[in-house]
Amino acid sequence: MGSYQEGLKGLNILCIDGGGVRGLSSLIILQEFMRRVENSRSNGIVHPYEYFDIIAGTGTGGISACMLGKLRMPVDKAIGQYARFVKDVFKDKKMSGPAIYKGKKLREALKTIIREATGDEEEMMNDGRGDNYCRTAVFAMAKHNQNAGLPIMFRSYNVTRNPGPNCTIWEALYATMAHPDLFKSIDIIESSVHQSFVGGELGCSNPLAHVLSEVKRVYPDRQVASIISIGAGHARIIQVPSASRWYRTQLQDVIVMKDMATDSERVAEEMMVRFQGANDVYFRFNVDQGVQDIRAGSWERMGEAMQHTKAYLQKSETDQKLERAVRASAERLGAVSTTHAAGQVFSVSESVIKLAGFKRCPAPTKFYTGRIDENTQVIACITKRQGQLCLCVVYGLGGIGKTQLVLNVVERTWDEWDHIIYVDASSTEAIEKALKEFGTAKNIGETRIEVISWLESCGERWLVVFDNADTPSTNIRRYIPAKGRGGSIIITTRLPDLARLAEGPSSVCHLSSMSQADATALLVKIANLGNQPLLEDDIEAAAKLVQDFGGLALAIVHAGAYIAHSPGMTLTKYRSLFLSQRQRMLEEYRELPVTAKLDERGDTVYTTWWICYDNLKPESRELLGLIAYLHYDGIFEDIFKRAAHNMHSRTYPLPSTDLESQARSCVKQYLSSFLNADGSWDTVRFTRVVADLTSYSLIDFNRMSHTYRVHVITKSVYVIFPNI
Repeated sequence: MGSYQEGLKGLNILCIDGGGVRGLSSLIILQEFMRRVENSRSNGIVHPYEYFDIIAGTGTGGISACMLGKLRMPVDKAIGQYARFVKDVFKDKKMSGPAIYKGKKLREALKTIIREATGDEEEMMNDGRGDNYCRTAVFAMAKHNQNAGLPIMFRSYNVTRNPGPNCTIWEALYATMAHPDLFKSIDIIESSVHQSFVGGELGCSNPLAHVLSEVKRVYPDRQVASIISIGAGHARIIQVPSASRWYRTQLQDVIVMKDMATDSERVAEEMMVRFQGANDVYFRFNVDQGVQDIRAGSWERMGEAMQHTKAYLQKSETDQKLERAVRASAERLGAVSTTHAAGQVFSVSESVIKLAGFKRCPAPTKFYTGRIDENTQVIACITKRQGQLCLCVVYGLGGIGKTQLVLNVVERTWDEWDHIIYVDASSTEAIEKALKEFGTAKNIGETRIEVISWLESCGERWLVVFDNADTPSTNIRRYIPAKGRGGSIIITTRLPDLARLAEGPSSVCHLSSMSQADATALLVKIANLGNQPLLEDDIEAAAKLVQDFGGLALAIVHAGAYIAHSPGMTLTKYRSLFLSQRQRMLEEYRELPVTAKLDERGDTVYTTWWICYDNLKPESRELLGLIAYLHYDGIFEDIFKRAAHNMHSRTYPLPSTDLESQARSCVKQYLSSFLNADGSWDTVRFTRVVADLTSYSLIDFNRMSHTYRVHVITKSVYVIFPNI
């Protein structure tokens, strides 16, 4: 990139996923991309190392990245080398041992590639001579790393902080390939100390998030023009029978491929959300059909992989995306900052200095997981209605994840706004304080009226977040501008009534429980288990535990933090303790040291619930107590209506205990309050009481089935405190 003036051109980034034999498809896609690049230029052949500022990959994607970047191969030559490499490494399986393929074959094949390219099979990954062209990085995992999920980078260039091991190219490539189910680990000696590494595809088969963080560190003041992310094919659904060990062993490399592809697509979806507000920067290419059942070592099926890839390239959607990617990378216009690309938020001082605007908002947790559809909805609402005020309301039960969703949205759209105001809307005093700080910083006044007037007349793009607007007595309407040409507002609340304030398309987002897959992934990620093989008991415990939590994000986060902090605590052990001591286990988060907590507020699941409960009217509390003893879903008004009528006439053949008689009397007395003087059911009164519960999102109403639903956490509260 020496021919370009530093800082004036946007960066081009290439990231290649791992994928075993299917990784050939990544090179075929890149071959077509580079062919189109050459056709758009008048100066002949262009090689990837001349075109991209950084090329990175993991697993077989790391092999490709190194051939294209560090070894400066043309794509055509890299394809030939890749095909030979795959055949040499995967054609013979081991007869015994935990790994399927021979590490010796892998080592020899890697040395052959390097020797033919450089003349020295012991060439260093970072030879200290620098690089006038692109930087190259491949990823592996430390075998005994306690900070699970954090990969190790092997770089071709120098860095001032946290450099990777200083080793040969073949050692770095062996490390990135050494998935423990496929090859044995590698020991690399540095300063007379042995370090063991396993494959980068283990939890990092799509390393793009780490690559973008690296780009931000290496190029802190640069802009990004294009990000080309190439996968190795979509995953298929795999069911593993528990028949025999032999059969499970035969399917092992298939399962490895499915795990790689699933992890890659999860990251790809997160990146899509990250760049939702930035057009033609992030381009993802991944063969969607035909390669799902090609196993890790199926070298004889490379021809199939090539054919399916070429069919994918002929699709109209792929063709158009390639054209846009070529145009963006060729023009090299800086579309987003490296800070935005890395998913980071400026500090207040940086935002004022660098962006000449006021931007203040907390960053989301680094463990944020899932909610792809909700992210997309909120981003679309606040960014696609320019010229008119947009107001998006995100509501749901306390602890469901509203704040983290919105903080993630703010992070993803950071560069969209000239001004960002984060307001703690839990009280009138907190709102007034936040607006006063903004008014003082902008020198526009200190009062609510002055700030709102300025926002209404401001021609710049601004975003205001009213977070935790949960107090009914706080009149949030008086703080909302009546107009705003470039303004958007997000409100998070437990109060569904505030949804009536929403303006714009898809402007109401009712946040419910996390999906089973997202919830389980979040729990495992926070519990620091992402890089450790899980026992079947722990896998089952994780799935059941998130069901016990009802997909409540706050409960999942607190449980994960407790497990991560507590030596010897496993998912299985935690669930066993939780089932017998529900409140105590979730309240244990309060006792963790500050360094182990994931937020500053410290509110636990139960304290969050009690805040809502204390605001309920007495008759609403009693109804909630009855509902908690029913099945959590499909609750009809008629259940209470029939009970109110039948309890006056029904006789019980068996004698009741004193406790049963007392309970029946209390229920009978309460339900009688919904009967009119003539004995008819008072629907109006029942609706009024239920409305009090729904107003705090303690229960939900399904308008299609005309039924109510209560969260399982609410049920557990009444099991623990039956006398509340």
